[in-house]
Amino acid sequence: MDKKQIKRQLLAMLDAGRSRTETFKAFSGGAVKDRVLAYWIGAHPDPALNRQHRRKLTILIVLTVAQAVLGAVVGFLLGSTIGPKTTVFLTLFAGLIPLWFAYGFYKNLAQFYTVYIVLSLSQSSRLFKDFAEDPLTTLIGAGITLGMVYFVLYLKMKLFPDLAFFGPKKIKGQYVFSN
Repeated sequence: MDKKQIKRQLLAMLDAGRSRTETFKAFSGGAVKDRVLAYWIGAHPDPALNRQHRRKLTILIVLTVAQAVLGAVVGFLLGSTIGPKTTVFLTLFAGLIPLWFAYGFYKNLAQFYTVYIVLSLSQSSRLFKDFAEDPLTTLIGAGITLGMVYFVLYLKMKLFPDLAFFGPKKIKGQYVFSN
């Protein structure tokens, strides 16, 4: 079997209600590395967890769409000072990136949570760039950004308990799954 067939069978087993540990043992040692299998299993959304945290997920999506609208407005204002082509580019760029993340959160794709956190934290040094000129606004903006990062991390841990920050959880050399 190739990787696509294995992944399809693995997802079918998980959707049928088979435990994550049993599913991992059934495919372990085969054509796909155990680390990849563990990631596929850990990144598969659990319907019970999705129902349990649905309100939090809705709040995250609404906040991300609000970021997209705010980003588009700021992109438009910044681009309008430069030129018409730049206005269109910056408006679309600043508006579509957060919408892309909102789509990933809506579809419960674990990768989007990790990428959002990494990208946001990689820009954290720029948060305090204007601290000397306007400390209050800078602190408010940094607080909102870091609060959003924390909320995304918190929700990722709740929705995907079998994943560490990067990759599947491993304790004492064994992949661990919540059932």
